[in-house]
Amino acid sequence: MRHSVRRAAALVAAPALATLALVATPTSASAAPDPAPTSAAAGWIAGQVPAAGVFPGSFGPDYGLSIDVALALDAVDADAATVTKVRDAIAADVNGYIAYSYNDGSMDHTGETGGATAKALLLAQRTGGNPVDFGGVNLVQRLESLIDTNGRVISTFDGAPDPSYDNTYIQTLALDGLDGTGSSAHGKLLDYLLDQQCTGGFFRGDIDQAQQQCGADEPDTDSTAQAVVALLDETDPAAVTARTQAVQWLLSTQQADGSFGGGPSTEAPNANSTGLAANALRLAGQPAAAEKAAVWLREHQVVAGSCFASAAADSGAVTYDDAAYAEAATGAMDADLVAQSVRATAQALPGLLSAPAGTGTNVLFTSEYVRAGTKPLVGVTGAAPGEALCATAGAQKVVTHADGNGEAQLRVTLQAKTAITTVAVSAASGVVDTVKIRALGAARLKVVAPAKVRSGKAVRVVVRGLAPAESVKVAVRGKSKAGQATKGGVFVAVLKVAGKPGKAKVAVRGEFANRVGAKTVKVVR
Repeated sequence: MRHSVRRAAALVAAPALATLALVATPTSASAAPDPAPTSAAAGWIAGQVPAAGVFPGSFGPDYGLSIDVALALDAVDADAATVTKVRDAIAADVNGYIAYSYNDGSMDHTGETGGATAKALLLAQRTGGNPVDFGGVNLVQRLESLIDTNGRVISTFDGAPDPSYDNTYIQTLALDGLDGTGSSAHGKLLDYLLDQQCTGGFFRGDIDQAQQQCGADEPDTDSTAQAVVALLDETDPAAVTARTQAVQWLLSTQQADGSFGGGPSTEAPNANSTGLAANALRLAGQPAAAEKAAVWLREHQVVAGSCFASAAADSGAVTYDDAAYAEAATGAMDADLVAQSVRATAQALPGLLSAPAGTGTNVLFTSEYVRAGTKPLVGVTGAAPGEALCATAGAQKVVTHADGNGEAQLRVTLQAKTAITTVAVSAASGVVDTVKIRALGAARLKVVAPAKVRSGKAVRVVVRGLAPAESVKVAVRGKSKAGQATKGGVFVAVLKVAGKPGKAKVAVRGEFANRVGAKTVKVVR
């Protein structure tokens, strides 16, 4: 395995190739990463790899997706056995991936795919294969034969250039794949890639040899992120400037929640683009932005357990977007959602390396009484940012995610009667902490006082039926006394009763307005 600043880049297929107020403690950009989400995602996606090492596709083996998964696992140093299995399966039929032949009914056709060749070369480079003898093919020479005089990676159809698959992503694959091979094509590959950068710093998805003015609708997050990764080892001043501008463009387009949208057809926030951007920003020395993106990815990672409705078999998968996550959170993912999540997880996996750890999860709630039948908030601090949290109280389950500060609030519904409710908060690892909520329901309090009291004299009032330490107030004719009940739920008040002879109402209010009592006494001379 070749270790360099770029080896952690997860290079994946483009569509054409892949066919109560809490006190905030801000998460530091230098916080230690949490290995749990990366490990869970790697475990899930490795488990999806078929025994033969290659995913099936609509028209035969999906070599591109298989390589994406192997590169993602290799980027996070996970499951070397699966990586090797995929690499060997690709090598066994590398010509079936990088070249093709068929008969349309009237004649034979042949072709070679520059992008597939670059991707196969990168697989060999990253995973310990032999790039000059990969399944009997010299991938370096094969790729060099598919680079034109301008530095553009081409595909061919019956010997003629075929632009169907040409895009910026392919250029980054080729530049990265030929890195360290001593290829004479490096310079022109680099120049051609730099020519695809537009004013503002972004790269287009589609390449344009004529170098026409970039349109406002052309920015492509995926291509820009991959260009940043491909340029990391370049020392040419123009390449350094291009990389810096591309990084600044990524920073300027990151959403407040940490996510990224893709290109013209994938503008909405999604795990594929967010994962690629997170990885590029991490490698480019932007840890704060990379962490924000990783938190969003973690918020879209399936978590299973006794408190979560997701299926155990899906735990660790990163879902494509909000809608996909919501579906996965209700039960087992169907085949289509699994297939979509394999692609999303492959691109998100290296981005999860920036997911920050928590400082120690604590569940917070007031020790005072709350009113029964209400919906109080239980606070959480110290959780891992983006971590899924679930509160159980009896049969009810409430799920949320910790925010970027590792904090969350879970609203639980209390019974409409006096009771102590135990709330347990769980994460993927199990129960992390519990609190008890003491709720008081409506009550008619018993008030004991003498039938008569002389005006200007004190009357002794005894209140019973209170909860231990419950706040209580006794009032009569403008005079009042407040305090707390004893452990036995009793409160005694001594008040002077003034005024004219006649009836006087002794009013008692407990912790809440629905906990009251009263007694009428007669005031005499």
